[in-house]
Amino acid sequence: MKIQEMAFVLVAIMIFFGLVVLLYMSIRLPSLRQDVNILAQNEASELAKGLSSTPEFAFTITDCSHCIDMDKVIALKSMNTYKDFWKLDYLKIEKVYPVQTGECTGTNYPNCQSITIIDNEEFGTPSSAFVALCRQAFENGEFYPKCELGRIYANIEVGQ
Repeated sequence: MKIQEMAFVLVAIMIFFGLVVLLYMSIRLPSLRQDVNILAQNEASELAKGLSSTPEFAFTITDCSHCIDMDKVIALKSMNTYKDFWKLDYLKIEKVYPVQTGECTGTNYPNCQSITIIDNEEFGTPSSAFVALCRQAFENGEFYPKCELGRIYANIEVGQ
């Protein structure tokens, strides 16, 4: 009889700990999902800040280490090979000042406002960072660097 009582107590203890684990998981799981979203948002914010110094975007003048070369970005827009390179759902570069309108193409550049490189259907709320948008301008028979204020938007892929 004592062996049977001990077996019932052990089963009851196992059921109790099983319920405790289920209760803990039901409370902790929504918090984990929220933590994952916060981490993904922070990663997108850091990526948006760091993209300006990557070779694909960097302006090559030595005194402007975090400037974005708009000529390179226009070329990147037409390349489909970079769509999956950064694992992003959304990547857009926008001029803040001077204010202009329209999406940049090869025909209306530099008189445009934004360049959307990656644009998936559902991308959530992108993170952004202010950057300098530079290009080589030609005036009075010579080239010179011309920079404008811009903003880069990025959002990490869902499921990353």
